[in-house]
Amino acid sequence: MSRQHSGEVTSSFMVEGMVNYLLSENPTAEYLLNRFVFKIIPMVNIDGVVHGNTRAELMGCDSNRRWADPHK
Repeated sequence: MSRQHSGEVTSSFMVEGMVNYLLSENPTAEYLLNRFVFKIIPMVNIDGVVHGNTRAELMGCDSNRRWADPHK
């Protein structure tokens, strides 16, 4: 999971590198894919990235603080 906060740009590069590795022909990557399910969320706060909000989404909610009481 990356870009929980839109300013965390390096997390996008980390997820991209992880996906590239998992899709490579590396034997370890193949081993991992055969034994685990990877649920990859490349960008959590899309509104924040598009609109330049550092922590909040378009409606002003900080999604990092909503884990205990998520909006439906």
